[in-house]
Amino acid sequence: MSEPRLPVRETRALNRVTKAMAKGMKASVENLALSEASREIDVTALKSYRAQLLESGVSGLSLNTMLLGATARAVASQPLLNAELIDNQIVIYEPVNLGMAVATPAGLIVVVLREADQLSLAELGKMAADKVERARSGKLQLEDIEGGTFTLSNLGMFGVDRGFPIPRPPESAILLLGAIKPRPVVVDGQIVSRETMWATVTFDHRFIDGAAAAAFLQAFSDLTASPQSWIKVDK
Repeated sequence: MSEPRLPVRETRALNRVTKAMAKGMKASVENLALSEASREIDVTALKSYRAQLLESGVSGLSLNTMLLGATARAVASQPLLNAELIDNQIVIYEPVNLGMAVATPAGLIVVVLREADQLSLAELGKMAADKVERARSGKLQLEDIEGGTFTLSNLGMFGVDRGFPIPRPPESAILLLGAIKPRPVVVDGQIVSRETMWATVTFDHRFIDGAAAAAFLQAFSDLTASPQSWIKVDK
């Protein structure tokens, strides 16, 4: 171990989770040609529709679940975001196994929501809540964290606006969502206040180009702008 350069307050050993994260992030930076694209997303309609559903008697529908659903469907519409490069072959996967970053006492853990694009929001929300509870109580199984194809990291709850997320190998892309805030937006030539957030997708530029990343962000934006077109719920 190298000697510290300055007086030390404390030292902390890497635990199993942080060791795995360190190894994975190092491999991602070394092996992928990372690039990113960002876009401001208007979620006014999404929040309004959620409020309408709650008022009509729908319960347990969180905004995070709606964002998970929109992400999974946007990934499904852009297959290159759900792929990886193996021996110079682009391997596109059928299921969208959506990784979800969860903050736990042991560090950040990514749990996997299998076939997320095929689930109703009720099913997705239930699965996500179960994975979060087990992650924070240390009860995850191997299948809970393996097999992901794309990850969503929602840091908006921590007040973060933007960032440069790093894909979790062997995944090739990741989406980071920032805080939802009222911001000035020009609509029909008028400056109005809208609820917006920044969405940043980082991707492997060896086979995912900027056009594919932009198309993904467009699909995500369209889904948040017209939630009634894809959100089906039972009261």
